[in-house]
Amino acid sequence: MLEHILILVLATLVVGLSLSILIRWRKTKGAILLDEKAINELISSVVDNAKEGRLPDIAERVSHILRDYLKCSKIVFLKLKKSTLGANHAIGVKDSKLKQFSITLTPELQERLRSITEVTEISELNTMLSPEVMLFLKEQNFNYFFSVFLRNNLFGIYFVETELSSTNASLRFLTTALAFSLSAAYHIRQQEKKLKRYENQLKNSNASTNSNKSEQLFVRRDLNRYLKIKNSRELVAELTKTLKKEGNFDKIALYVNSSSNDDSSISVNLQIKDSIDKALRENYDLILNELQPGEVYDKDNSSLDFPKISKRLGDINGEIDNIAAIPWINNQKAVIAWNDNNDNNIEDDSQEYVQDYWRNAIPLIEYVGRYERAKEMSYTDGLTGVYNHRYFKKRLAEELQRAARHGRSLALLILDVDDLKIINDNYGHPAGDKLLVSLANILSESVRSIDLISRYGGDEFCVIMSETSRNRARLSMDRIRSRIASSPLILDGVSDKQKYSVSIGGAVYPIDANSVDGLIKVADKALLQAKAEGRNCSRLFESKYDIKSSDTT
Repeated sequence: MLEHILILVLATLVVGLSLSILIRWRKTKGAILLDEKAINELISSVVDNAKEGRLPDIAERVSHILRDYLKCSKIVFLKLKKSTLGANHAIGVKDSKLKQFSITLTPELQERLRSITEVTEISELNTMLSPEVMLFLKEQNFNYFFSVFLRNNLFGIYFVETELSSTNASLRFLTTALAFSLSAAYHIRQQEKKLKRYENQLKNSNASTNSNKSEQLFVRRDLNRYLKIKNSRELVAELTKTLKKEGNFDKIALYVNSSSNDDSSISVNLQIKDSIDKALRENYDLILNELQPGEVYDKDNSSLDFPKISKRLGDINGEIDNIAAIPWINNQKAVIAWNDNNDNNIEDDSQEYVQDYWRNAIPLIEYVGRYERAKEMSYTDGLTGVYNHRYFKKRLAEELQRAARHGRSLALLILDVDDLKIINDNYGHPAGDKLLVSLANILSESVRSIDLISRYGGDEFCVIMSETSRNRARLSMDRIRSRIASSPLILDGVSDKQKYSVSIGGAVYPIDANSVDGLIKVADKALLQAKAEGRNCSRLFESKYDIKSSDTT
């Protein structure tokens, strides 16, 4: 059956996309080895059990992954049923202990669990769980939890005991991926039941409502094609094109503005005149202020009075007939505008049809958004929050190609902390970690928004500076070094501020090297020269630093 095929495709892609990056991870500095066999077992388990509805088996498989690959000696999964989180299964905890273990899901707790997107220390729930529950968790030595949810649907919660730190990148990434895989399996099962009910409705009814039509239209989409799109903007554009085609609309546009930054803003304009498109974008906030989700500005319906919209947009005859506010992901709202073509395929109300279409599309958009966030997590250093070495190498190659294509220069800076060992020896490694976090923050504040900061390894950081000459690179190095030297570290329980410094080496493409490896080598040579000349020093690469020409190619 079609729905079973779609479920199978979705299940495979959910797990495959979430975990494919992890196959290549290896045990370095606390990272956990997750081998291909474990990945294949989990994929097989999700696909087979989601199709057959054996969701407890999926949860059990996730628990085994946690035990075998994340050093979790004790695990308990509480599944939500009505308003109670009850023990579904456990590892390392006696059954007799679990019988009395349940949590009432209060609105406050539910909101807190939904807001947590990664593994978190149990102390975060101190004020939300009963003393009896907290005592049980303490007695069993549980130290972390993570939620299992998709969209606004909470499915359960995991409590685990592990010796790993909450900042461990593997722990954070893998628990997020596993939680999403399990929640997706629950969601898949829900959708399968929904499709079955819908199929029965079609068999028992000679007529369908507009809502049913839009759902039927969406169900017969090529989900496999959509799920291969890993970019939110591209997916929304494709879905908008499909709506325009299937609804036989001449013109349609969709706008989503980010609440935080422009990176997540989306604008799709299909055939609407530029002046109207501009007016819609410029009056986005006004439209959302006048329209509640579900309300539609209809230029031909005099019973709906939205005077500010009418005044701001002016003459829209022949361009758009309807403007609606629709719910969007992350508690946002979107604006959609379209024409009401007499020749479209909607027999009754296009307004309900359009809004139902997007309601059915939202889970797909959320899925791709979660994939994008999971991928971003794999590129982020768990301690400092800047990019990691893997992403640095990827972006440096891309930036060099771009610089070569446009005939522009590019600078690479490598920084090394001069005093980290002293801080670690005198105050412990947590103080050293705090220094690295402080350094990352100073770097973020000291460079341009287009520059890329990454942790190269240990106490070394890199900065990729596009369109940067040697003179500008030298000035940037001195500015960064000076700011770090004048920003002492403040430690808890230590009265004196701890001064520290960095040494910096820099090189510029294409003058000093013309390849990724070559540029890293000469920048590193410049760093060694800076270290040799003393602390708190910066040097830009020069040929006298004994670099052979063959090293730079």
